[in-house]
Amino acid sequence: MSQQKTINGYRIEPFANLQGAQLQRARLGGMNLYCVNLRNADLSDADLRGTYLAEAQLSGALLIACDMTGVNLAGATLHRAMLNGADLTEANLRNADLSAARVYGADFKGAKFCKTLMPDLRVNNQDC
Repeated sequence: MSQQKTINGYRIEPFANLQGAQLQRARLGGMNLYCVNLRNADLSDADLRGTYLAEAQLSGALLIACDMTGVNLAGATLHRAMLNGADLTEANLRNADLSAARVYGADFKGAKFCKTLMPDLRVNNQDC
């Protein structure tokens, strides 16, 4: 996994504070973004395939139509995130917080859930 790159003046790396960043259509596939702060960031139409986003803060983030195939969101906070039309096929969502997230048209085929707080506030333990 690559560790860092710069996009639109933002240094993209683990633990980065990217709150409110404008990263539409960014190509971040396969990167290690452990514990990154992307609160209220716009990642619409971004390529996040295989990205390591464990423990990331994505509250209020715009992830509309993102390709998040195989993304690792274990322990990530996606409270009130917009995931409409996102592809989360084979995503790791164990211990993730999706409370109040908007997921209309999102594809969760093969995604892994364990202690996952869903948008409707129920806990999904399907893969524990």
